[in-house]
Amino acid sequence: MQTHDMTTTGPDGTPAGFLQQMQRHKAELEAALLADPQNTTLRGAYFDHLGQMAAQFTGLSHALLPELGQPLHFRGASADIGSLTRVFRDGCLDVEMRATPRRILVLGGYVGYAAVWLAWRHPRAMIACVEPLATNARLLALNAGPWPRIRMIQAAAWHSPTRLGVGARVIGDWLVQLHDQMNEAERTIPALTVTDLLRHLGWPQLDLLVCDTGGAAETAVFADPTARWLDQLDAAMLPGKLPAGLEPALAGCFDANQFERRSQDEITTFLRRVPLRAYPPAPPPLPLISPEPQPAAVATRNLEAVPWAFFTFDGRSMQLHPNMPGQPSACAVFARDLAGQTRFTTTLHHAGGPAAAVVFSLAIEDAAGAELLRAEQVVASRERMPWSVRLPALSGPHRVVLRTDMAPGAANNYNAWARWLEPELS
Repeated sequence: MQTHDMTTTGPDGTPAGFLQQMQRHKAELEAALLADPQNTTLRGAYFDHLGQMAAQFTGLSHALLPELGQPLHFRGASADIGSLTRVFRDGCLDVEMRATPRRILVLGGYVGYAAVWLAWRHPRAMIACVEPLATNARLLALNAGPWPRIRMIQAAAWHSPTRLGVGARVIGDWLVQLHDQMNEAERTIPALTVTDLLRHLGWPQLDLLVCDTGGAAETAVFADPTARWLDQLDAAMLPGKLPAGLEPALAGCFDANQFERRSQDEITTFLRRVPLRAYPPAPPPLPLISPEPQPAAVATRNLEAVPWAFFTFDGRSMQLHPNMPGQPSACAVFARDLAGQTRFTTTLHHAGGPAAAVVFSLAIEDAAGAELLRAEQVVASRERMPWSVRLPALSGPHRVVLRTDMAPGAANNYNAWARWLEPELS
């Protein structure tokens, strides 16, 4: 038997020196990948390096991928790096869809890599992750935390409500087989049916099911071909090798006259031939303030040097306090790449009082600074109103300028808490 001993000391002859050396090279690869995000060779080298780190160190590390804007954490000496690589380098979930999934259920959420990829790939979808193991669920919460569209349920999926125990660990915490044939004291994991999970989420139907649970759960999930949630399902994805004996259940659940079956690179996909929910292509929504992890530019102009002059809140809204009457407009400027959006929507809220009215105004500028559109609305103290402005279909770099001013006749700007709630282009 041949063995391979890895070098685990750095130039200074210590493990700490080796770790620093590995981290420096990781940072260099991340900078190069940020500069050239479409370079597949560079991306492969980066994942190879992450694999070397995961093989030689325990503890928590992270990957920085240019498309996400947030770190994805992985545990050293675990199966995490294999799952991360399968999703973000090999693209195991990158399947062409006929439908437009708005509700996605991931069974076997593991530590969140699939959920994060699906949130990035389907920006209008809500994703729910079901993960039974507490150690995985903690890391899933860390990875998915920056994405408000991802919810987590710490449970297992099964054919009936019950409690399960760990029967076998095939690959660490990744491929774990659960079952109900054991002592009551060992059955510590709550299990729910898909119907129960949808009821818990408040979802009327399910558009896409991703089932990657390691065998026994797939057999349980697809045990009942008459389950009502199957009637509304547009697609199902089963990554990995299918367990023996599952084929009859799949044939019962996915009628070949209604679903096309595709198999590629150990992923099996069932796509409804005539999707129930396939929305026409539309410009993606473009929130000016978003809780999602991708950084987005904002610049402010002419603000008073006070803490309440400008701040964001609730992840999607902001306060832009107007200056004293006669002073320049308080401005927030959002540089964005537009893709055919034709409407600006927000809710205007003058939260202060007693106070004079405030003028809220919107302007769209091209990359050279030429103003293409301007609109304004006066809002009285303690008034809240929805506001919608039609836009020409614009593409490419533009600036969205939001301004607030005191209304004519105002004596001062006291208590003028001018708030833009969830401003968005769509």
